[in-house]
Amino acid sequence: MGCITFVLLVLNIVALVAIDIMFWAESAASGLAGVFGIIAFFIGYALSVEVTIAPRDFWVNSAFGIFIKKLGVANMTAFAVWFIGNLIIG
Repeated sequence: MGCITFVLLVLNIVALVAIDIMFWAESAASGLAGVFGIIAFFIGYALSVEVTIAPRDFWVNSAFGIFIKKLGVANMTAFAVWFIGNLIIG
């Protein structure tokens, strides 16, 4: 199970970096907002258990279900920061 979640996390990070590279090709401001989004992804992933996941979820859901919720929170945080950064910067 740990190997699958690690591979999915790495693939998610690689996808975020690839999307940020495409943003840099569009404009420097959008690329900079993408870097802020990647930083927000790591912060969102680290804080997702304390902020959004209820203690009941650990009893009801599997470890993989919790991991998917953490990835969802981290991706939405990254997208929100990227969007707000694009509004502010460019």
